[in-house]
Amino acid sequence: MVNVLIIVAVLVFLILVALMFGLGRRVDRGDDEADERQSIIHMSGVYSIVHKSPREDLLALRPRETEIRSYLNGVSADTQGVPLSHEDKSALLRHWKVWMETGLREIDKGDKDGLIFYYYDFTKPCPVCAGFIDKGNYVTREEIFRNPCLIPPFHLGCTCTLTAHQGSEKTVRETVLVGMLPFLKGGDEPSLPKWTNIVSLHGSAEAKG
Repeated sequence: MVNVLIIVAVLVFLILVALMFGLGRRVDRGDDEADERQSIIHMSGVYSIVHKSPREDLLALRPRETEIRSYLNGVSADTQGVPLSHEDKSALLRHWKVWMETGLREIDKGDKDGLIFYYYDFTKPCPVCAGFIDKGNYVTREEIFRNPCLIPPFHLGCTCTLTAHQGSEKTVRETVLVGMLPFLKGGDEPSLPKWTNIVSLHGSAEAKG
């Protein structure tokens, strides 16, 4: 009888050890699979988040149309002293809305094409953006996801544009654009102009909308 009890106890012990070993292998494999998924997501430009349009987040950051109208009603000239007529102010507001929509559409299209890099360009030199952004500076789709404020326009009358780059990090550095360097450095917060800076649209092709 004693021998039978000993044998049963040994069998129970061996079964418990086997169960614990098997469970441990499943947990470890699950952790490895999670790490692998995270690695793939990071290397692929964060595919898990690029399909979420930045539209809602950007609109939450930007001033409402009524706020912009109210601000424009209280100024008579741009940052360089150029007088602003009522028509000029209406054009600035229209330009702001069209420019923002253009940037959002560029990103939406880039998401459909699976693009990761976007670079800044200018339709004409901008005296306000000049102290913040260089032509050819680029950002990644993940950086845009985390900082939707990176989408132009950055101020009233802004001429900065954001264009999707068809290629990898290697090709983005080999582009013909001068100064193709990352806009953000490490984990630094983006430094951008205040939207209240105004550059008159005189002498430029005004956005039509």
